[in-house]
Amino acid sequence: MWRCPKCDREFTRKNQRHACGTGNREDVIRGRPESVVEVYGAIEKLVNQLGKVETVARDRYVLFRSSRIFVDLSVMKDAVRVAIHLGREIDSPIFIKIVDDGKQVTHVAKVGTLNELRKIEPLIKEAYEFSLS
Repeated sequence: MWRCPKCDREFTRKNQRHACGTGNREDVIRGRPESVVEVYGAIEKLVNQLGKVETVARDRYVLFRSSRIFVDLSVMKDAVRVAIHLGREIDSPIFIKIVDDGKQVTHVAKVGTLNELRKIEPLIKEAYEFSLS
């Protein structure tokens, strides 16, 4: 493990390229509709119950990382775009995009309600476990 001497964040690769600091969740949700804030808050609560997770927020983007990123978000006007990084492909109509890069399969969903979030919660948990392997 390597720890950045400037921001004290820990990485698996020495001299890992990154933006120092982890940002602020308030900057990400400021001015967003209550429904989007509710979905974001539920995702944040879920991932923080999984184990040791670092949250990095920049502008409208948020990533959740154990030893590597397992979920990243783009907070939009009417929804949260959720990218879940798994070790396998899932066939589900909730996903608007699926990309296999040979190391992981990224599943993208546009989540506007808590009911839509419930459909992908088990996969967020699976992504966390996959990130630890």
